[in-house]
Amino acid sequence: MTKTSATYIGGNRVLLKTAGGFKLYVDSRDVSIAPHLILDGVWEEWTEAVLRRLLSPGMSVIEAGANVGYFTLVMARAVGPHGRILSLECDPSLAALARDNIEINGLHRIARLDERALGERNGRVTFYRTDRHLGGGSIVAGLEQIPHNPSDQRQPLEVEMTTLDDVARAAGIEPDLLKLDAEGAEPAILRGGGALLDSDRPLTIVLEFFPRFVREAGDDPAALLQFLESKRFALNAIDERRRRIEPVTAASLLERESAELVMRRDAR
Repeated sequence: MTKTSATYIGGNRVLLKTAGGFKLYVDSRDVSIAPHLILDGVWEEWTEAVLRRLLSPGMSVIEAGANVGYFTLVMARAVGPHGRILSLECDPSLAALARDNIEINGLHRIARLDERALGERNGRVTFYRTDRHLGGGSIVAGLEQIPHNPSDQRQPLEVEMTTLDDVARAAGIEPDLLKLDAEGAEPAILRGGGALLDSDRPLTIVLEFFPRFVREAGDDPAALLQFLESKRFALNAIDERRRRIEPVTAASLLERESAELVMRRDAR
């Protein structure tokens, strides 16, 4: 296992060095990704390996749910100085960490943080922060990320929300890849990206798929997969053990508790 170093610097912050060589601030109170990064220097290494293969210099990415910015840094390095990463994170404490992590790694010319939620409309929305699993916040009211675990206290917070189409248009980005990790809000985010999804350009979507989360948001997981296939996206999922993309069927995905989807559409 790769040896990593971590130092508590006060203010609930730990500064560590990842296995990939990034400097990274995390919140010492977090019990989700912070322990893995502090001790192992990595988080979901199968997703990282696939992102590195999907991205190449000069590409553009829109990311929803940056958390502390770990994958933001990975993607910024992959697209290089001529690429662009626009990452959205509406939890103020996580956004502050992500913004600082971009800066201390010298990637602020490539990656930019937007402190808004993504959804199907513009306006204000209630975001529910969590106090222990810090990446488990969501705009889905009542979402229980870990069933039968009442340890997280949820704090409602009013935040600004925008849409995929509007944020891409305002930033002047034609994304090559969308990375969506929004705790059940993914269908709403996609509904706000009609122009992007109807485009003739090639596009890859990397999406965290929890059928239960989608149902708790009031959406139908089967309808979500059918919608994506109707937009010419081929369904694939990451094989965590092999760290590669494998073709899957909608029926098999609906039987899983979760999957990291990689959906690819070629140019028309």
